[in-house]
Amino acid sequence: MKGILTHASLYQALDNAQLERVAAATKCIRLKKDTTVVQRGDVSHGVYWIVYGQVSLTCLFLNGGEKVVALLDSNKCFGIGEMLLNKPFLTNALTTDDAMLLLTRPEPIMQIAQENFSFAREIMTCMGRQFYTLMADIESYSLFSAKQRMVQFLIRQSSRQNDADTVELLTNKNLIASRLSLTPETFSRVLRELSDTGVISVSGKHIHILDRQQMELLAPVPARNLPMSMPRGLTV
Repeated sequence: MKGILTHASLYQALDNAQLERVAAATKCIRLKKDTTVVQRGDVSHGVYWIVYGQVSLTCLFLNGGEKVVALLDSNKCFGIGEMLLNKPFLTNALTTDDAMLLLTRPEPIMQIAQENFSFAREIMTCMGRQFYTLMADIESYSLFSAKQRMVQFLIRQSSRQNDADTVELLTNKNLIASRLSLTPETFSRVLRELSDTGVISVSGKHIHILDRQQMELLAPVPARNLPMSMPRGLTV
């Protein structure tokens, strides 16, 4: 357990003794795809760290629909806000792939944060990053067109994957569409429009960027310098 925790960026600032305390309060959870981790209203039991796999955080609507607010892959965490505020979860967390999670109880985290300023700062950084991403999301949904959001997503993902001119969609298209506040139909339509104009070509889960200059011109200006957080195949 300790060996796994040493690879988690949240715990990089801990010394050996503090890491031992965290390890003693951590349990490993292995889950199959489409398994519920937490449901809206569940009380917090600590911080979840994703070792591998992917987890979607979603809000449910009264009409039965849902909105994906985050797609988190390996080396991402969730549940910090609920733990710090001692509040129930407002979202559902569901694995979108086979996953291994670490759940650490709140007590050692809160105690070590009082002792170790670097660790406390890392917790604040995580919370600040989540808040900043939320504000960037609201800006995107409020100001940018469907095509601009799609282009923003493709540019962001191409910069994170090995081949800068190819984006591999490793996540279900409906989840990506929801994360971008698009319907699946609009998601597919925008891809067709970009393909018909020669900006991209689509082959299954692979999107090839054919005209990067034109794609950059289509991108919303703030998006060129202010990337939203998205995980694997999407780390929105």
